Amino acid sequence: MAPRNNHLKYQVYRGEAYRQALELLAEEQASQDPPDLDVSRVRLEPINQAAVAASFNWGEEGALLSWEDVSYWKQKWPKGIDLALWYDVELCGMAYANPRDSKLTIKLILLEGKPDSSHPLKGYVLPIALTAIDAFARMSKLKWIEVQDPASGAIPWYCENGFEFDDERRLVISVEDE
Repeated sequence: MAPRNNHLKYQVYRGEAYRQALELLAEEQASQDPPDLDVSRVRLEPINQAAVAASFNWGEEGALLSWEDVSYWKQKWPKGIDLALWYDVELCGMAYANPRDSKLTIKLILLEGKPDSSHPLKGYVLPIALTAIDAFARMSKLKWIEVQDPASGAIPWYCENGFEFDDERRLVISVEDE
């Protein structure tokens, strides 16, 4: 397959991963009485200039990661997935994961939620991002999601969401089988 078609293939995978993550969120919310949030107001999009600009409004505690570099990384390594998680016009989180040259593992390179504890998707950023990355990894026939250089304070949160340290001290989770 020509490289150009590969880029299109991964673009389709990203769109399908966004759709699956939102579909699962809608199913989970429908089973709650009452639901925690209005899923119709949640959207996943690629990280673009609008998302990067919105992250600068997170204040001194936010946008600690180099989100402006993601555009370059997406061009250099098109086999990855990036997502901006919005609730209406409020950016609540972003994530970037890429397998680089691995045929087994996709690395979660960047993940950040808006530090404002009152944002509407507090507690949902990692689970939604993980669902999308997992779907993307399945379509890409990868076996593991690995957190690259996890912040020590975030490790318990990753572990609560199913990650474990493997024998090589990598923080990983197995990709779900369909």
